[in-house]
Amino acid sequence: MSKRNPCKGCVDSVIVTEEVIRELVRDTEENAMLIVSEEVYQARISACESCDSLRYGTTCAHSGCIVRYRAKFKNKSCPFSGKPKWDKVS
Repeated sequence: MSKRNPCKGCVDSVIVTEEVIRELVRDTEENAMLIVSEEVYQARISACESCDSLRYGTTCAHSGCIVRYRAKFKNKSCPFSGKPKWDKVS
């Protein structure tokens, strides 16, 4: 029987490259109405980087999302159940 992976959205063999992450983040910048300010983004990233639920330095164990991508969007919040590290932006 295989051991349960602590990450909802991936398996241990899935590692997202820096190049893929940069492309995802770059794509978000095409619609400025949907993304947070650089200041809010950096605060969100800092919170994620200090979180024990960060996997592989890139992925949230609660949502399976790439944190540098999810943190860009106004309509997203930290998926940490009961104790979100950051909120949506109106």
